[in-house]
Amino acid sequence: MAAPDYALTDLIESDPRFESLKTRLAGYTKGSDEYIEELYSQLPLTSYPRYKTFLKKQAVAISNPDNEAGFSSIYRSSLSSENLVSCVDKNLRTAYDHFMFSARRWPQRDCLGSRPIDKATGTWEETFRFESYSTVSKRCHNIGSGILSLVNTKRKRPLEANDFVVAILSHNNPEWVLTDLACQAYSLTNTALYETLGPNTSEYILNLTEAPILIFAKSNMYHVLKMVPDMKFVNTLVCMDELTHDELRMLNESLLPVKCNSLNEKITFFSLEQVEQVGCFNKIPAIPPTPDSLYTISFTSGTTGLPKGVEMSHRNIASGIAFAFSTFRIPPDKRNQQLYDMCFLPLAHIFERMVIAYDLAIGFGIGFLHKPDPTVLVEDLKILKPYAVALVPRILTRFEAGIKNALDKSTVQRNVANTILDSKSARFTARGGPDKSIMNFLVYHRVLIDKIRDSLGLSNNSFIITGSAPISKDTLLFLRSALDIGIRQGYGLTETFAGVCLSEPFEKDVGSCGAIGISAECRLKSVPEMGYHADKDLKGELQIRGPQVFERYFKNPNETSKAVDQDGWFSTGDVAFIDGKGRISVIDRVKNFFKLAHGEYIAPEKIENIYLSSCPYITQIFVFGDPLKTFLVGIVGVDVDAAQPILAAKHPEVKTWTKEVLVENLNRNKKLRKEFLNKINKCTDGLQGFEKLHNIKVGLEPLTLEDDVVTPTFKIKRAKASKFFKDTLDQLYAEGSLVKTEKL
Repeated sequence: MAAPDYALTDLIESDPRFESLKTRLAGYTKGSDEYIEELYSQLPLTSYPRYKTFLKKQAVAISNPDNEAGFSSIYRSSLSSENLVSCVDKNLRTAYDHFMFSARRWPQRDCLGSRPIDKATGTWEETFRFESYSTVSKRCHNIGSGILSLVNTKRKRPLEANDFVVAILSHNNPEWVLTDLACQAYSLTNTALYETLGPNTSEYILNLTEAPILIFAKSNMYHVLKMVPDMKFVNTLVCMDELTHDELRMLNESLLPVKCNSLNEKITFFSLEQVEQVGCFNKIPAIPPTPDSLYTISFTSGTTGLPKGVEMSHRNIASGIAFAFSTFRIPPDKRNQQLYDMCFLPLAHIFERMVIAYDLAIGFGIGFLHKPDPTVLVEDLKILKPYAVALVPRILTRFEAGIKNALDKSTVQRNVANTILDSKSARFTARGGPDKSIMNFLVYHRVLIDKIRDSLGLSNNSFIITGSAPISKDTLLFLRSALDIGIRQGYGLTETFAGVCLSEPFEKDVGSCGAIGISAECRLKSVPEMGYHADKDLKGELQIRGPQVFERYFKNPNETSKAVDQDGWFSTGDVAFIDGKGRISVIDRVKNFFKLAHGEYIAPEKIENIYLSSCPYITQIFVFGDPLKTFLVGIVGVDVDAAQPILAAKHPEVKTWTKEVLVENLNRNKKLRKEFLNKINKCTDGLQGFEKLHNIKVGLEPLTLEDDVVTPTFKIKRAKASKFFKDTLDQLYAEGSLVKTEKL
């Protein structure tokens, strides 16, 4: 294990491989703002000594203590194999340190922004309006002071007492991040709620954390009012949006279901503007966090039972920021420019929290959708033109389908596009790395790529990060060629503060999640009952340890002891493979496997991952097996834009069908469904015959949050999905196998 707070700057100063970088920094005092800014301009670490050298060996096996049976060697990043990095510098050991650094270095840069509504016309303006880092810094300190003043007055505690949790319930907006920064400035712990948890779960979290304050968006007002009678500890309700004096009076006097909480403290509504005003006139000095300060309690959306609260410290997030800095590159011509990111993924989940933390550390401007509706993403991207964006595979597959659909409208255009894309794909596959050919910049971009990027609002985009679910290799390769953008696939969990590994943007062989980063180490544990032997074939349950990994679940020692052993190893529940370059590929889940009637063991998540990562024709899949049967059936979400052309080859009428009609006919017409099933089965070379689906029910989006069959991060709740789809699954088995005579 690494010494506490081993910094990225310590690594650079001590490792001879980074001597050239150390020389470039020699003119600055180590740890100074000038030193750090120059360091940022010279990263990533993968550039030293040579990027190609790093690609060959991205992680190294360092040991297997006492040749412990059933475990692989321990793997660490080849960039920092001696020590695990927990911060960028000893002066930047918390998320708050990083934000304040940006506020000092780039006070006038754009920080948080959105598209305002024109009150005269009721329409959204065609531009983003931003507040500067200086303004955001001032506002978050005022909000933090206001929170302490209002809550502690009711609690009859000293105003600077920060021993409570701030709960946040809102869609993504600048006020969400302002509230988070206010918590950081005063070492307050926060926790995020989201509507899809359901009111009972939200109330459970509020009462478990004993949060005295809930800050929420106006759109969540009904949800909040409904919960109030069951909130035991909340005494202060704060609406992020503007509220009139009359609205506040009505809320406090008429609409509040109960007037006091279980502690007999009066419950009061405020607007965030009022909280900020209170803090402005009653300023409390900042209480900066330490690395051990509890930053957030992030509740996982579990597939069974109540969610677990993951305690994340400032050391965890500072480690994640250090990892991000070690691997991301800002090109020289962009280093003094204002760059932007689009905050799209839910801030209630840890993935986007990590992305935003990095953005604030590097001085990015962060744009927010003008309304909480994913369908407006492209519209807002076209206006903001971000440098970077984090997206889930479902959005990327829609980009792919949209591009292909647009190209198919013209035969000439389609043929030209196919020629260009085939050429670029061949270059990537043969050489790896970005396409720097003259043909690419003088012809390909002008004829095709720039137009595609403009149509999606990605004209200034340098990289896309994706994670949370498998993505098809075909989709990755297609988008990488069509956009000429490095798409990086990551892996991480709430317990690891999002990503602990990240694939390189233009590697020849796509599909992995990259190697373990500089802020963690990993190993594999054998799962013999599933046929995985870590010490023989480097396949087993992935275990992770290091400063980026959590220590405990909130008020849940039993679950903590199950997940984290006495040596600090966190068992992820994911089965992974580590290749010769040290890269991680997730291939299965430990808990979810069963036996079919012929005795073969089935790992449904492994099968689902292979289908999703191999087949461009589907968007969702739920694999089910009856232990009394000999074959699998499934519920499948069909990508109509991708599926229509392959079915129309034999059935021209398919081209004229709407999405709804196509789905209806696939389910009604057994012959057509059989053809489609064979198409998707042929994509899955990594599966044995008994692991492939023999019958399916299709839908446009059959697995929904509303039906409670998936979590908010779209992990399948298997028990609930099996119960919800029981009649459909029974019908599929009654209909029988559609592929018995087919060679799988």
